[in-house]
Amino acid sequence: MSSVKQRNKNNAQERASHSSSDDVAKKSSKGSKGGSTNTGSGILGKVLTIVLYLALISAAGFAGYYLQKVMEQVSEINSRNEESSAQALELVKRVESALQQVDSLKLTVRNVDISLKDTNKELESTNKAVRKGETETHRIEEVLHKLQNEILQDLSDGIRDVKEARERDFSSLEQTVEERLTELTKSINDNVSVFTEVQHVTQNELQTIKSKIDAVEDLGLLKHELLAITTAVADLSAATEVKEEAIKSLTNQIRSLQSEVQTRNQEVASTVQEFEELQGTVQRTGSSLRELISEVETSIKFVSGEVQVLHEGLQQVKASVSEQEQNLLAMATSGEKTESLESRLKAVEENTETLIVSASEQSDSLESIFSKYDAHTSSLSTLERDIESIKSSASKRDDLDLQSAVQKVTEAQESFISDIEMLKNNLSELQIAAQTAEITQNEILSLGKSQKQQIQEHEQRLAEVEDNLKTQTTGAGDQSVQASINDLKSSFSQAQNDLQMLRTAVDSLVAYSVKIETNEKELVSLKNLMDEMKSAMDTLSRELESVQGRI
Repeated sequence: MSSVKQRNKNNAQERASHSSSDDVAKKSSKGSKGGSTNTGSGILGKVLTIVLYLALISAAGFAGYYLQKVMEQVSEINSRNEESSAQALELVKRVESALQQVDSLKLTVRNVDISLKDTNKELESTNKAVRKGETETHRIEEVLHKLQNEILQDLSDGIRDVKEARERDFSSLEQTVEERLTELTKSINDNVSVFTEVQHVTQNELQTIKSKIDAVEDLGLLKHELLAITTAVADLSAATEVKEEAIKSLTNQIRSLQSEVQTRNQEVASTVQEFEELQGTVQRTGSSLRELISEVETSIKFVSGEVQVLHEGLQQVKASVSEQEQNLLAMATSGEKTESLESRLKAVEENTETLIVSASEQSDSLESIFSKYDAHTSSLSTLERDIESIKSSASKRDDLDLQSAVQKVTEAQESFISDIEMLKNNLSELQIAAQTAEITQNEILSLGKSQKQQIQEHEQRLAEVEDNLKTQTTGAGDQSVQASINDLKSSFSQAQNDLQMLRTAVDSLVAYSVKIETNEKELVSLKNLMDEMKSAMDTLSRELESVQGRI
């Protein structure tokens, strides 16, 4: 912009110099040269000015175009900065998720280390058992060798005894031989049976030990299998414990929700009863106000007819000046009373407006509560679906599903509690509105009573004026009588305006009672929805108990 201003200044200076040079040329050429030189210099000046203007316009256009490009680049830079900030937020979230994954990996590594330690302990115990089996086999072999040696010694001793007995006595030898043979056969049979039993037992033990040793030979696979088994057992035990704890917490939460729903249903029932009582009082007050207004309207019509009759009579009759002054003073006091009535009616209108505003706010709050209830029903339906999926895949269920279900139930419980607190606040506001409605009703009743008193006073004054007019048929003061009649007309018009304002107030109260009826209907429907929600929670608790039984 500064360059453009400098160009404009330079162009102005050039124009001034050109004009001065043209003037000098014109003055010098007047005496010596003809008209052709003047025309040539003027055309050159115009061409130069046109060229300068075109240059200025092109410079301004180029500057605008450059500024537009700069603005576009600035907007692009801003958008890029926003995108980079969004990308940075996404990167932060990804880094946080990666850190969480790293923490989970650390936990899994710790669990794997613990399981490896457990497997090492189990392997050591198996090695100890194998060593014990080997020692037992050695002992059994030693016992068998001892038995064989004893049997051989017994046989050798028997043979020696037989030989000696043959040498001594053949008969006795035969007997002894037979006895010893029977004893030997018995002992041999017993030893053989014992040996066979021990041999079978040892063979079975040796086979089991060999199978164990063969299994131990493949230690790598056994370690992997043991690791997998231990990890699976640990995971299953942890999962079952977590699931049992989650199911217990779910059952406790569902029971607490049921108790809270019962208490909230009782509160809603009490609030519905209060609304019914309030509605009855409002309807009664509205009917009484309508009756009062109808009575006031009939009295005003009767008084207006009498005023017309008196107006016709007052045109013919004249009253005294003193009585007219008294009437004027009385009318002044009535004007003050009408002003006080107007102020009261304004206050009543303000109260009715506040009541209407509170009713609209309450209807909005009820609509928001219904929307929140719909959200709760949707969350409950999702919970039911999750529980059905858990029931269908009881063998393959996961801890995350139960945790998400628990979180959903807790969130639904918290939101349900907040909605019930909102209901309590709305009900307290409705009670306050009912109290204000009773106050406005009392004010309207007092206004109606004061209006009746004023009408009675006006009737008494008119009766007095009529009596005075009948007694005084002659006199002067037509103008004062006309003025008093005009004052009476103005007072009656003010009374009619006050009655119209009372009608509007009563209509607003009737509309407010209608809104209270609608609010009551909505509360009844909300109570029914609460009952349905309670039944849904009961079904959820039953399904969770069935899932717990299956687990």
